[in-house]
Amino acid sequence: MLRIDIHEARDGMALALPVQNPQVPSRTLLKAGFKLSDSIVRKLTDSGVKNIWVRYPALDFLDKFIDNSKLQAQQEVVTAITDTFEKLQTEAAAKLNYNTYLTNVAELVDSVISNPTSSLFLGDLTDSPDDLLRHSSATTYISLLLALKLEGYLVKERKHVNPARAKTVTNLGLGAMLHDIGLKELPEEVLAHYQETNEETDPEFQQHPLLGFRAVRGQIDPSAATIVLNHHQRYDGSGYAGKDIPILEGKNIHVFARLVAVAEQFDRLRNPQNMPQQPTVLALRAISQDPLASKFDPQILAALLDVVPPYAPGSVVKLSDNRHAVVIDHNTQTPCRPIVQIIPNPATIDPNDEDPPTGPQIDLAGQPNELYVAEAENHDVTQFNFPRPQSLTAQSSLASVW
Repeated sequence: MLRIDIHEARDGMALALPVQNPQVPSRTLLKAGFKLSDSIVRKLTDSGVKNIWVRYPALDFLDKFIDNSKLQAQQEVVTAITDTFEKLQTEAAAKLNYNTYLTNVAELVDSVISNPTSSLFLGDLTDSPDDLLRHSSATTYISLLLALKLEGYLVKERKHVNPARAKTVTNLGLGAMLHDIGLKELPEEVLAHYQETNEETDPEFQQHPLLGFRAVRGQIDPSAATIVLNHHQRYDGSGYAGKDIPILEGKNIHVFARLVAVAEQFDRLRNPQNMPQQPTVLALRAISQDPLASKFDPQILAALLDVVPPYAPGSVVKLSDNRHAVVIDHNTQTPCRPIVQIIPNPATIDPNDEDPPTGPQIDLAGQPNELYVAEAENHDVTQFNFPRPQSLTAQSSLASVW
């Protein structure tokens, strides 16, 4: 299977995975196996679909990165977040079903643990035009991947609780789902200014963590509520949480809030307000190097490079020698030099060919520096490739679930 931009989809291609409706994420537009036509591709484009997974029989081994039970669990989380924001939008005193949300998160956690091979961030959980829904969904999933990767670190950082409880991450997922709920409490002009400028220095905008905390306090576990309050607190002491809320730094910030801080900042770098989506490799480079890197827990940043590949398996890239390739695996120690398999230019492939051609597999980590990923996600990424920072390579290897 291949993950392609909707603009690269062509008549005759067969879907490898279902396509969800960006406007109504709980609704499936097309099922796996459906063969596309030019008119359907146009309709998908008009509906806001950005990427699709299509069949490529020679690469069926990439199925290991996709787990149907996890896809279903992801969709339940997206639906839960949709339900939250819709209720807040329409009901002044909305009663949120937090127990249901915890169940949704627990099912997603179980699906990740049961199939660690598929536990990488391959792209947004939804193409919804609602930025808050898309952002909250991505932040939730990345936060859970980070936490499960850092199971031993959670136990170490939460010494005051039983080890079994310390590594339980359902409340982390709930807090990540709700981390920006305070944005719904801001005056329209304040939120509009942020959406237009991406600027966070407005004191009124900086009230949203406190406003969100007040909305959920006493209704969810304190470990989830602290995420809502402190997800903008920074490791170097440069963050904020709201008027008269003490500025925290380092290990004084709850580890759950530190995890969500990394996940949500990464997603904001990838998806800045009112701008085109940026390449994943650009966002990872920015957050893993100074001046941004010093603002986050280095242990968590190191894990981010393990669970979020700059070039995700299944994605089509173009190499510096002009050959096209599909990424087939992630090198964690050399994240921008993945393992790829050469394929023809996707524009020339016959979508009805049951035995499409493939070329050699290449581990870019073992190749001369002159051979690298040059284009990905419709961007020239030559200038964004980076070596894994030494400070993030030296982090201790703590026990994880995979």
